[in-house]
Amino acid sequence: MPGMERPRPRSLATRLKHAALFVAIVWALAASFVAFELLSLSLTDAIVANPDQVGDLALSRATLQSTACKVSPGEADGKAGPLAAPEARADAWMLGVHFGSDTQSGVASRDRTNAQSVSQVELLADRLAVPPPRPFAARQIANAHDEFVSHVEGDAGGTAHRLAVTYSPEACQLYKLGAFWGYAMWIRVALPGTPSAMAIPINYYGRQVGLPEPLTTAMIAPASADGSRADRAAEAIALTERVMKHLAGSP
Repeated sequence: MPGMERPRPRSLATRLKHAALFVAIVWALAASFVAFELLSLSLTDAIVANPDQVGDLALSRATLQSTACKVSPGEADGKAGPLAAPEARADAWMLGVHFGSDTQSGVASRDRTNAQSVSQVELLADRLAVPPPRPFAARQIANAHDEFVSHVEGDAGGTAHRLAVTYSPEACQLYKLGAFWGYAMWIRVALPGTPSAMAIPINYYGRQVGLPEPLTTAMIAPASADGSRADRAAEAIALTERVMKHLAGSP
């Protein structure tokens, strides 16, 4: 319009100053996000390495909200399982171990003495008179550990709840404990020195079922880098058998 001056174009120096300011703000924001992520990872590592010091505060929402091991009044009436309590405890633990192990390895363990080569998961579920757990497949590999926890706690196939109803809530908890140990133990074998991927739920369920602290601690502790992979595998299997014997009441 007449009488009005056009705004003068900003000088190159001014534009550069504004650009520099914008870049500085962007990088400051990015740095804050990176710092927050690093802090989160550090806190997660600390929690995994010291689960006893944080109690149940670090438990996943899936674990806190799970009702699989809860039995309603009268729900268990007339539904006793075929196994005695010690045997049911040991078998519930091993059912979970084989399910977690098979999930991690991607190959079903097999009973080679059986002519039909029935998987150990199916065999143990049949012995316990409960449905076998539904297979697990991660939607996102990067989030597989959390997804497995949600899968076990969600109990879509009813395995855990049926154990609770047929035997006891403790049998249900032992199945979950076994599943988390079975899932984590081959990671432990392959990556010695690494904190357990399932330290928090293992510690939680170990306390729930009254497992002796040395056994729970051994399952959570990183495997030693000394020795071969075969040595670490043998150690994991021996630890699994120690827990089974404890549950079965064997010396």
